Amino acid sequence: MPPTSQDIKRLKDKLQLDTPIIAVYDSAPGPDSGKLVEATGRTCCFAYFKQWLDGKTVVFRRGKGNFSNPKNGCPGGQIAFGLEREYPPFMAHFLTDGKGAPMGEGLKATPELAQKFLDRARPPELSGDTVLVGPLDVTLWTSVRSVTFLADPDRLSALMTLAAYWSSDPELVVAPFSSGCGMLLRELESMDSDRVIIGCTDIAMRKYIPPDILSLTVTPKRFEQMCSFPDDAFLNRSWWNELLKSRRRGPHNDR
Repeated sequence: MPPTSQDIKRLKDKLQLDTPIIAVYDSAPGPDSGKLVEATGRTCCFAYFKQWLDGKTVVFRRGKGNFSNPKNGCPGGQIAFGLEREYPPFMAHFLTDGKGAPMGEGLKATPELAQKFLDRARPPELSGDTVLVGPLDVTLWTSVRSVTFLADPDRLSALMTLAAYWSSDPELVVAPFSSGCGMLLRELESMDSDRVIIGCTDIAMRKYIPPDILSLTVTPKRFEQMCSFPDDAFLNRSWWNELLKSRRRGPHNDR
């Protein structure tokens, strides 16, 4: 069942998590969408990190524009969120050597390898022409497509453990190659089986966030499960609490 605000507060309190939990909404803006900011130009979705901290939600609208001068946010984000379906024909070279492309990013050894990655990248299917990305609001739960935690390594470790609490699969949590926006939704939904995604590993977007932050993205169903952790789970036991105490004491004070 949908999580309550009390469920989420209980989880954040146990994690001592002070960053917002971010949702991707398959929805147009409405009267309950809160404070909004429109994605413009070729801006990376993570460039709005400070806006998320201020409680604002970013509106990404369908609109091709021009790859070099787009209208509604990064062209890669348009595809990663499912607002557009196809990459431009030069994209494999854009990711590699730049031949025939506006630039080359050198992210893969050959255009052939980059093309194989692009061929596997299945854009999400949307219900409309708009995606919202911003702080989780449980009143909009029916339109949530993914939930993302932004966390330092300690809390990321706890979140990985909690996400896998009900699973015996040692490969449940994965860290695929992708863009920052791709790991917010596309990679989660294009996996052949249910997975949990470690993100914020795209070096192009990391300049927009603090150096100690990574992300963990889960399906709405798994988030519901994570919010329902029992009282005897590890978050209430010694290892997690000892770790938090050691961090409060600071370095060189572990004994």
